[in-house]
Amino acid sequence: MSTPSPRCWVTTMNESRKQPGKKWPDVILRWPTETAKEWTTHLLCSAQSDNNVMAIVAVGSAVRPSVMSADLDLIVVCRDLAQSALKPLIEVDLRAYAASEIDGLIEDGNDMLGWAVKFGRVLYQRERFWDAVLTKWQRRLPMPSADAAARRAEEAFQRLTKVFELGDRNAAHEQAVSYLTHAARAELLRKRVYPASRPELPKQLRVNGFLAIARSLERLLERRYEDSDEVASLIQGRRQTRG
Repeated sequence: MSTPSPRCWVTTMNESRKQPGKKWPDVILRWPTETAKEWTTHLLCSAQSDNNVMAIVAVGSAVRPSVMSADLDLIVVCRDLAQSALKPLIEVDLRAYAASEIDGLIEDGNDMLGWAVKFGRVLYQRERFWDAVLTKWQRRLPMPSADAAARRAEEAFQRLTKVFELGDRNAAHEQAVSYLTHAARAELLRKRVYPASRPELPKQLRVNGFLAIARSLERLLERRYEDSDEVASLIQGRRQTRG
């Protein structure tokens, strides 16, 4: 990868006004890797000369204060998805959407776009595209579906039991975190609480009375992959609950 020119680091760009904003490296508070930082820089530099790119928004715990996690998700909004040639890194979860579909997806409760409206930080926009999205949706953002979150939790639990029985402790730990994350979101959404980033979920769960899930998720987020006791306890507890 070629090194981007230094001027591409300067600001969060608003192409329509040509005015500097906050330095975008300061918007992303933590980086998964240095390679992710370089790749994101290159993406933003390229966007300035690519009329197909309408907005790039950062979401994930990397843009949230008061947490240690550095998960980085990027949303890229394009005029025409067919013309997009994005090649993401494994360290960056990249989602691309067509500009014409954004409003409909938000109205239908799309999790990622809803999170971007509520918690995301814009890194680049053309013709004030993302400003218009925020103006339209910030005060009337639909809640994601609690039922959909519960279905994802069930799917993650099924994957968890399979990899645990195969003895893959690393994969089991990852699926246990995924299962509890979706379960936590489902419980919060039933309370009409908008879930924040994964590291913030235990605090939200405690505030709303879901102490057991909060403890389990917190322990899994803190413990090492090879520590399987919490995972085994989680599987056993879920099976006993189901009878």
